[in-house]
Amino acid sequence: MKPVTIIAIKHQLMQFFSDISLQHIAFQCAFMKRIRNIEPHVLILSLIAALSTGKITSIAQLHQKFNGLCPDKKQPVSYRPFYNQLRKAAFVEFVKILVRFAMAQWVEKQVSSPQKLMKFKQVILQDGSSFKVHSALADVFPYRFRTTGAAVECHMTMSLLTQSPVKMTVTADTAPERAYLPVPAMLRDQLLLADAGYVDFAYFEQVSLSGGSFIVRGSKSLNPQIVVARNGQGKLLPKLLNKPLKSITRRTNRSEVLDLICRRNGYEFRLIRRWFAEEKRFCLWLSNLSVEEFTANDIMDIYRCRWQVELLFKELKSHTNWHRFATRKETLVTGLIWLSLLALLLRRSLASRLFPAVSLLKAAQNTEVWLWPIIENLLQRAWSETGFWLEKAQAYLCQNAFKTPQRKSCKYKTLDACFERLNS
Repeated sequence: MKPVTIIAIKHQLMQFFSDISLQHIAFQCAFMKRIRNIEPHVLILSLIAALSTGKITSIAQLHQKFNGLCPDKKQPVSYRPFYNQLRKAAFVEFVKILVRFAMAQWVEKQVSSPQKLMKFKQVILQDGSSFKVHSALADVFPYRFRTTGAAVECHMTMSLLTQSPVKMTVTADTAPERAYLPVPAMLRDQLLLADAGYVDFAYFEQVSLSGGSFIVRGSKSLNPQIVVARNGQGKLLPKLLNKPLKSITRRTNRSEVLDLICRRNGYEFRLIRRWFAEEKRFCLWLSNLSVEEFTANDIMDIYRCRWQVELLFKELKSHTNWHRFATRKETLVTGLIWLSLLALLLRRSLASRLFPAVSLLKAAQNTEVWLWPIIENLLQRAWSETGFWLEKAQAYLCQNAFKTPQRKSCKYKTLDACFERLNS
């Protein structure tokens, strides 16, 4: 890596974690009303360090980490003042602002668009993930499967090309997922990938009218009328015209892949149906991409890229403590969720910029080795040494966090393999 990249990262970290800028934001959102022993600079960095380990299970442990990392060893902060800062509603707003800044400042294009995706300004991945919280929060975060339980749902909008979130909303588990889809007008010249929980034909029609594109997994209950039918190789199948989808079984048509134009309530859309022999079931994909530009295999390969948002949720839950805090305070739960996302953004941004071929999973599993020294350096405000610790982190990641070749059975499913097929 050129030294200029290390210098650029150093200046970006100095700017983002500046005492003056963090205090200004804290005063602006009313998280701080006067200067206290718990400085925003120290609080945020120590919490990021603690959450990045994936081993913190209580607020008490966060407090211990804060005192352990605090540069001023003469004035340890007691538990109650620390807890009171985290439970403030303004703390949630403070971290949200930092997350928005991080999304705007830290994210750079990390993957090159394959030829088939060059026409889109952005490829958006949409998904939601829920996890249980303390049952005392059942009134605030009701659980969809049990009235006495409590759970939150995190609705994530992620960019495929930057491999980073662009928006997150935290709601109760019972909130409808479709309400948090991107506004159709915002999807002009963009491609949306989403799972079966987001099927909404009125929304799809609005996306099409706005000049946007979509590929969404279809549900088993769909039974639209077939207008045009082709097999996976593009051969027309006139015998299937005007039939309902469910009437086409393995007995009546042996094609492994069907590429259909269907109509539902006057709206025409593309539907890909594939038979998985090992699982003995059909899978459906809905889209408005043209048959002339995208084959059925292209549609399925592009949709496989949606797995990246699943990996992001897995990383958040496993390596930033998303579901391990048994607290009764709504603001604490929400604040720590947003803080976990901030920790993930910092970790992913640094790892991918220091070593573009990094395995994000390996980087997340070893933060104590490469990320903690950088955070400790920022806490000490030893800016002259920041470049040294960034170079140390780079050397470690290059030697220990590179992507390993996948087994032959798994290689077909990787993002690189999908992009390779889309370039062919």
